[in-house]
Amino acid sequence: MRAQTAGTEGVVGAWSLVRFDIDEGKGGEKPRFGPNPVGYLIYSADRRMAAVLAGTRRAPLRAPSGAAAGTEAQCNDSVLNFLAYAGRYEIRGDRVFHHVEVSVFTNLIGTTLERQFKISGDTLTIRTLPPEIWGGSNVLVWRRA
Repeated sequence: MRAQTAGTEGVVGAWSLVRFDIDEGKGGEKPRFGPNPVGYLIYSADRRMAAVLAGTRRAPLRAPSGAAAGTEAQCNDSVLNFLAYAGRYEIRGDRVFHHVEVSVFTNLIGTTLERQFKISGDTLTIRTLPPEIWGGSNVLVWRRA
């Protein structure tokens, strides 16, 4: 992937998730969170970022109200089909580095996630690179919101 816009100004803004696919190699891809995932990726001019992604077919899970939010199975399913993290970012060439400061997955806090990206018109395509969150490469397509 080659970045059409290598500077920070090209990514600044809000992006809406179009696709989130597992890259199975040799052109094969399958949806990570099932059909029609939802999410936003936001890059600010002062180099902060936030990403929230979810499958649309998650088990019902109620907000905590002093009692348990749901069964253990509902909690597990909800988290397995959800991703959220935020922190600082930097761009070097066709790579964006997400320096994770807060995450639904606590083991990501303090790590840096390297992503390859390209922008074509109002479309941002990101390919994950090691270290991978789910152990394999993913391709995410975003449209400027």
